[in-house]
Amino acid sequence: MTHGTIAAKLISNLISGKENRYAELFKPSRFNAKSDAKNFTIKNADVAKEFVKGKLDRRDKKMEDLQSDEGAVVNFDGKRAGGFKDSAGKASLVDTTCTHMGCELNWNNGERSWDCPCHGSRFDPDGKVLEGPATKPLKKLS
Repeated sequence: MTHGTIAAKLISNLISGKENRYAELFKPSRFNAKSDAKNFTIKNADVAKEFVKGKLDRRDKKMEDLQSDEGAVVNFDGKRAGGFKDSAGKASLVDTTCTHMGCELNWNNGERSWDCPCHGSRFDPDGKVLEGPATKPLKKLS
């Protein structure tokens, strides 16, 4: 919605011949194929690296190894999973595959959340979405 408002103001200024400080920013010819393609490749290579790294990550830690009020990537039935034990000792186990685009999540001890290194989605210990771009919760495993 913000861009629609800016576009309307910019177009009306262009029609009336007024200067607009956003004209250069939204100019169609602003694309520089050489530098922009390089930047695009670098940024997306990092996402691809995180995606592959997460899929290859295997942990030896088991759910039983978690202390009270601790979360970690654990091995559950031979697969990568996200385990958390609250302060009362109640355990939750979630699939650590991000529901946005499939990257593997990591436990963020400071925020007590499952975080996606690819696009920034965050989930609470039980898998509920805290921050997007993901819109669906994590699959519960137990």
